[in-house]
Amino acid sequence: MDPGAAATVTLRLRNTTDLVEEYRVSVAGGPAVWAAVEPRSLRLYPGTTGTAEITFRPPRTPDAPAGGHPFAVEVVPTEQPGDKTVVEGHLTVTPFTEVRAELLPHTVAGRFRAKPKFALDNLGNTRLTASLTGKDNTGQLGFELHPANVQVDPGRAAWVQGRIRPGSITWFGQRESHPYTVNVLRSGVEPVEVGGVFVQRAVMPRWLLGFMGVLVSAAVAFTIAWFVFDPKFGSRARDGGMVPVGNPLSMPDGKPSKAPEPDQEPRKAPPAPPPGGGEEEPQGGDGGERQLGGPGRRLLYLSRAAPWPDPPKPEEQPATWPFPVQSPGFERLNDEWKCTWSSVRYTLCGMKYAYVPGSETTFDFWVKSNGDPNASISVIFDWNFDGDKEVLQRREVFKPFKLEPNQEWQKYTEEVGLQFAEGQDFRDINGGKLSVGFWVRSGDSPIEVRSNVPLDQDQISAMRIPYDPR
Repeated sequence: MDPGAAATVTLRLRNTTDLVEEYRVSVAGGPAVWAAVEPRSLRLYPGTTGTAEITFRPPRTPDAPAGGHPFAVEVVPTEQPGDKTVVEGHLTVTPFTEVRAELLPHTVAGRFRAKPKFALDNLGNTRLTASLTGKDNTGQLGFELHPANVQVDPGRAAWVQGRIRPGSITWFGQRESHPYTVNVLRSGVEPVEVGGVFVQRAVMPRWLLGFMGVLVSAAVAFTIAWFVFDPKFGSRARDGGMVPVGNPLSMPDGKPSKAPEPDQEPRKAPPAPPPGGGEEEPQGGDGGERQLGGPGRRLLYLSRAAPWPDPPKPEEQPATWPFPVQSPGFERLNDEWKCTWSSVRYTLCGMKYAYVPGSETTFDFWVKSNGDPNASISVIFDWNFDGDKEVLQRREVFKPFKLEPNQEWQKYTEEVGLQFAEGQDFRDINGGKLSVGFWVRSGDSPIEVRSNVPLDQDQISAMRIPYDPR
């Protein structure tokens, strides 16, 4: 049978004893999780016959692997349980293939090369064998993919490291965008294409060319003036005695200077601004040295829909946001990144902040599993620095955080370590955006994130970004 479909078998049962007997029917073996018995018990008089239907519904997921699955049906009499009867059957699940491919990040930038990562997820129920190739429409880029051939088990993912080199180096000028595609090739199936963009930066900015031209012109003019100009110096020292010229020097006459008026006071310098340029931010936390949101700069609170500069009001209630298992932590519409509500991320738009060199992104996020011992989660920060663009310019992905299966709130911080950061370097934000997404890395149940917590309560989800307000 095909995954996602249903198949029914009929069990016929005859009471060959001289007692009125009730028989309980159950399914054992691997396919038992997909089986439903109707009815689950039969009451038969001596010499009568009854039937029960067993329906199998294997899901269309990697949890239903392709191939044969033996099963057994147990029939246990109530009056004489020692006379249990077992009949065996065999269920064959047909294979299906489902592939999801994605470039991380979608847009990469560099002067001489760029290193995007390619994720290939096998959502089918059989092993996936594929080869990957890259190409661009103009033929100006060179590609390297390692490994170029992958084998992915059902329910697993493979990461492929890419390297892009431009055909020529741009010394001066503006950035150039080169679209490219990565093809996933499988035997007998149409290839899967994933598109990306490589932004090639100039080695030196255009203003530097004009500055060098002015500098060269000034050097040439100075050299010409040095060799052409012939100063004429003369001396009249032998014509007679020297006559003093200039202004006479006035000596003090010993009178005291005028004292200041009694009602005049000396001006005082304005008081220096307090360190940090604003009010002291709440420390929060669990009583240690760590401040709320970590050791970063600008404090943002995780509200119901966005990382927000102001804390929730005391009368507001904390919110719990469940993130689904199948969510990769972000959504994309073609090459654009819209500032709209999303079920898997928090987004703040219209930011105007000045970058503080040497600082980093830190966070205190409170998360909770539903008792799953394999649950882990990662946080993803997506940045856009220019308000007039809708493209993703920088991405930070932190390592997975393993959750305890005790169904209690646990603090997830940046101390787990940064897994990778791709895209542009940090710079000032002028009307840009920040999106905070959560990625359920492992486990079979959703993971909850605590947000919108007022300051008078514990377990506040907050973060600090490497910026100060402008």
